[in-house]
Amino acid sequence: MQVNQLMFSSNSTTTDLYGKGDAMVTQKTGVHAAEIEIKSDIGPRLDRLPWTKWHTLILCGLGFAWFLDSLEASIIGSLLGILKKVWSFSPVQGSLTVSTWLVGIMVGTLLFGYLADKYGRKKMFILTLVWYASFTAMAAFSPNVWFFIVVRFFAAVGIGGEYVAIGSAVVEFIPKMSRGKTDSLVQSLWPLGAAGSGLLIVLMLKVLPPELAWRAGFGMAVFLAICAMYVRRFVPESPRWLVLHGRDEEARVIVEQAEEAAKQSYGLVELLPVTPITIQREKRNAWEQTKELWKDYPGRILMGSALNFSQVAFGYGSIAYTSLVLFPGTNTPPEKVPFYMMISFLFATVGGLTATVMLDRFGRKPTAILSYGGQLIAGLSMILVNTSYGALASLCFMQYCYTWAWVAERIINSEIFPTRSRAFGLGWVICLGRIGGVISPIVLTAVYEATKSIVYVAFALAFLCLFGFVASIYWAWKGVEGKHRSLESMVHIA
Repeated sequence: MQVNQLMFSSNSTTTDLYGKGDAMVTQKTGVHAAEIEIKSDIGPRLDRLPWTKWHTLILCGLGFAWFLDSLEASIIGSLLGILKKVWSFSPVQGSLTVSTWLVGIMVGTLLFGYLADKYGRKKMFILTLVWYASFTAMAAFSPNVWFFIVVRFFAAVGIGGEYVAIGSAVVEFIPKMSRGKTDSLVQSLWPLGAAGSGLLIVLMLKVLPPELAWRAGFGMAVFLAICAMYVRRFVPESPRWLVLHGRDEEARVIVEQAEEAAKQSYGLVELLPVTPITIQREKRNAWEQTKELWKDYPGRILMGSALNFSQVAFGYGSIAYTSLVLFPGTNTPPEKVPFYMMISFLFATVGGLTATVMLDRFGRKPTAILSYGGQLIAGLSMILVNTSYGALASLCFMQYCYTWAWVAERIINSEIFPTRSRAFGLGWVICLGRIGGVISPIVLTAVYEATKSIVYVAFALAFLCLFGFVASIYWAWKGVEGKHRSLESMVHIA
């Protein structure tokens, strides 16, 4: 009986908040074309469930695929030094390999964010995977740095779609009491996959010369993407999305599978009923969705973009600068860089696990403030670097704080938009925030070339981090705390 009481606490509060929130949407935005207001119990039924094997399978399906996505996307960090030696490109060209990748992500988040809201999360899982695997295969046959930059741009468009599709789906499946730590655990697999990319290149270098090892590394990434596609086939469509698009029977079947798993796990004959909530079904194009998001949620978009801007500028800027300037400046052999990158990504994984522990225990707001404050300190740690091991220590500290902040940011931003526009809203946030990643590698290398001083680079990186720290303080003051709240109850609050 204790299990039952735990499972069904606070249901009425969640339902009332959701119903009022949806009514407010209708009053504020007016009636869109083909808008229908209905009652549904799908959201409350998902939120009241305890953790079961069904959730574990969802977590493994999305998490393993996310890990493999990371391995493919992060492989460039371990290869920059090798490619620089093979093609003899300049630091600016090296920075372009990172910046154009981020521009591709910006395009992909908006394009596939809209498509994920219109056609479903699962279809985008498959489409984006095929997309970026195809262009990654092309990258393995690049004849020069310019061809490489172009195909990496198109591969990044697919990765941008991955960000919004997976980010939206995870929070829509998981019960509210477990959402923070579960989503952050999935996100924490990204740096683990990045560490795997470093290990992959290390192994390739042991059996192949550098000019072939990097091509084999991309080939292996394509093979792993095919494995991810197989795993992803077993992840169902989001029931919340299905209901919004009139596919009630499909949503009901998926939720009943989850409920049956709960009954078997906890020895229950039946589950307590929930009160249906009011939702709106509506068909809208990209322009109508954009108008709604910027009219009803401008503060959330700008806050989320600032958080994303700083963590991306910090993460990509520190990796590019360390690979292209800091390690060469401390006479670190290029062959050792993949191993050092692998170590730093393991520290990044610990940063993600730190967020996992904090988000549901202490809340989103304190986690964001502490992690973004940590980024400021980590950026300044470059001032103390004068040896190869010092560069490694600084990079590890930066990667730890980067992932800590990144996971907190991703959870916050995936919760604050309505289900009907969640992927597109997240797409806008990531698109605008990625500007930080585009400019950061270029700014940091340009500052170094102008001053030849690590001190000025450290201050420049800290300045870029300041935007996120200020945004985290703003959210702590004005925003809604997502800890243990239903997704629906957070709409039109704060």
